[in-house]
Amino acid sequence: MNDKLKLFSVFALGVIAGVAIVKLLESEKGKEFVENAKEKVTSAAEEIKEKITKLESELADLINRQNENNTDQTV
Repeated sequence: MNDKLKLFSVFALGVIAGVAIVKLLESEKGKEFVENAKEKVTSAAEEIKEKITKLESELADLINRQNENNTDQTV
């Protein structure tokens, strides 16, 4: 197979895959899939934000305790 034929074959497969994905996502099951995916991503993002907030608070507490220990040792 020459290079042009290989390139055309890859391009054609990409187009076919793209059309199949669009058809799937336009179907009722595809719409349900997209909605479920959005809900899961939103939920995961909220959990990550909560964990970051908790870690920030814990880090601030650790820094404060360390600063207090350093202050106590210098006095």
